[in-house]
Amino acid sequence: MTHPFVAAVAAVADTAANGVMIVESGVLRYANLSARDSLASGAEAISPVLAGIVDAARRSGFWSGAVTDPAEVPGELVASAWMVDAGTGSDIAMVVVSRTPAALDPPADVDLRDVSGDVQRRAQEQRVVSALHRISVTGSADHLANAILETVPPLFDAEHVLILRPVPDGESMAVLGATGRTTRELEGMQVRASGIAGYVMREGTPVVCVDTARETRFDASEMRRYGLRSAAAVPVPGSPENWGVLAVYRESAGVVTPDALTVLIILADVLGAAVHRTDLEHRLRHRSRVDPVTSLDNRTSGYRRLDDALAAGRDDGRLTAVVLIDLDGFRSVNETFGFAAGDALLAAVAPVISGAARRGDAVARLGADQFAVICPGLTSTFEATDLATSVLAALAEPFSVEGRGTVVTACAGVAVGHGNRTAADLVREADIAVAAAKRRGPGHVEVFDAAAGGALRRRWAVATDLRAAIDADDLTVVYQPVFDIDIGVLVGVEALARWTSPTLGPLGPDEFVPAAEQAGLIAALGERVLRRACRDAVAWHRLLDGTGTGTGTGTGDGSVGSTAPTVHLRVNVSPLQLRTPGFLATVDDALADSGLDPSTFGIEITESVWLEDSDTVRSALRGLHERGIRILLDDFGVGHSSLGSVTRFPLLDGLKIDRSFVAELSVARSEAVVGAMVSVAEAFGLDVIGEGVETPEQLATLRRCGCRLAQGYLLGRPTDADSVAALVRAGGVLAAPGPSP
Repeated sequence: MTHPFVAAVAAVADTAANGVMIVESGVLRYANLSARDSLASGAEAISPVLAGIVDAARRSGFWSGAVTDPAEVPGELVASAWMVDAGTGSDIAMVVVSRTPAALDPPADVDLRDVSGDVQRRAQEQRVVSALHRISVTGSADHLANAILETVPPLFDAEHVLILRPVPDGESMAVLGATGRTTRELEGMQVRASGIAGYVMREGTPVVCVDTARETRFDASEMRRYGLRSAAAVPVPGSPENWGVLAVYRESAGVVTPDALTVLIILADVLGAAVHRTDLEHRLRHRSRVDPVTSLDNRTSGYRRLDDALAAGRDDGRLTAVVLIDLDGFRSVNETFGFAAGDALLAAVAPVISGAARRGDAVARLGADQFAVICPGLTSTFEATDLATSVLAALAEPFSVEGRGTVVTACAGVAVGHGNRTAADLVREADIAVAAAKRRGPGHVEVFDAAAGGALRRRWAVATDLRAAIDADDLTVVYQPVFDIDIGVLVGVEALARWTSPTLGPLGPDEFVPAAEQAGLIAALGERVLRRACRDAVAWHRLLDGTGTGTGTGTGDGSVGSTAPTVHLRVNVSPLQLRTPGFLATVDDALADSGLDPSTFGIEITESVWLEDSDTVRSALRGLHERGIRILLDDFGVGHSSLGSVTRFPLLDGLKIDRSFVAELSVARSEAVVGAMVSVAEAFGLDVIGEGVETPEQLATLRRCGCRLAQGYLLGRPTDADSVAALVRAGGVLAAPGPSP
């Protein structure tokens, strides 16, 4: 295996005029062509002459002189030899020989030593370049520039090394770094662009000046004024143009070898690569913090600035505010004119908002059409509301968007907090406030109200816990009995969801159902209740068939058949469920899985269905009706639930009189209204159920009005499936049907 030192010598000595040989531990490892010519006896093995030269060098470390060679070659054999420490512990001798006529002086030792010097210099250059490459990959451009400035002088025997960049005026070059005999005081100074550095920038190629006295390509007067005679300068590459210049200056005239110039070019390339990497990292950091459309802080940077402001508030006790600006009608701009027009509008709005902000405030774009002004160091909420008003007023003034005059309206929400808050807290509260402002209309400012915010936070907590409960099937279903009050017999049940939150405790449907609707959970919640109720209803029907206590199936409308009627199941369905694709398939699956007869199943809908009068809702109701599933309208008589609904939606099978009318049945006028409802319902063939019966007097009045079906606490509270089963086993008889009319 060839020793690295041997390979290095071979690289520079193969074509040398002098003979070069390397002997390692008595073995000839290398001999160039000149050595073979000088030793006519051959160089394949160590001759006695060569062995003597090596022995002489081994004794003193270096030997030079003339020797007698028995080879019949004209001239005198002159040799120099020295021992080499190659770092391996081997005995290595380097021998340089030449055969000259006797009349000539032997070659100077310095010529022989130059071969070894070239090898060492090249090795040093390679080590330097390798080290600088590592810095270019891992370090900063400034670190690399300093390393280059410290490295170049000993490599080039130069008194001055400078890194220069052009300045915008085009007339000068700025000194970014200087070293060697040059002091750091030069950094930040400027030199004329007419000199060698400016010439290199213009030409884009390396330039060598051998002597300023004979230089004609560029103005060398500045170099001469500072006592500089020669120089070499190379461009530092950049993108798309060269970034700067790396220049070496000497105080004496002289030639720069091609090898030295090559190293200088390599160092400039390494510096250019580091500058490019650093510039790219800077652009990426900038891009990660800045919104590309408006050039404002983006959401991440805005939150960071807000957290910083709150942290400062912890020290000085001042308030921090977020003014959230929400543009009106921005979506319609995108839909009507395209996203490019929307971006142009945002870009035009940004400086308007920034111009209205105070000195020291930060402006960020948080979302599609939402901007936040972050206001640190406040002493009162009024300062923030005044700023919000100023921003809205500035937006209301006409300004130009792509050459067209534009006026923008917006709303503002303000949230103010002390240093113990977080950025997320304040932005969430400002969002609540801006939603309240939008309900009032364009140009309004609202300040976050703690009570309203507390309600919203509770709703989010409810939705979070409810999602987990639905996934774990942790909801409870209870059933409120519906009785035929003429004979006091159970004819149906209304399924009601019940739930206890692990963090908030027991919650009623009036709280968790709206939360489920807003969180998109209502379909999953409704399906859980539906499937559980269907399975329970089938179990009750089997009790009826198995005990023989009731074999009749009833009339299907809750009336009594030959014996005990079937227990009909009613489940509440949200309008959002009716709009959900696949709702009918869910009902079919629940009925099929449980085995429940569709004729014994019904749904209860509220007046809000009429507000959702869409093709999807009507199709769902029609599908239910075609399956024999009964449809009851709940809370009849209030809001939009009127007699007009009966004629508008002929698919209804029954009405539930709202509890507010039942509660007022002691008043003659209310009794007359209920009686009219019952009469109209019967005329259309609809069942009528009175709900919310709590007193015997109310029950008696319902009977007088002709209402046969009723539910309420007087008749039976919501109970679990086992209690309903016990009631079925007992024949479904009402324990205390109340006094006769």
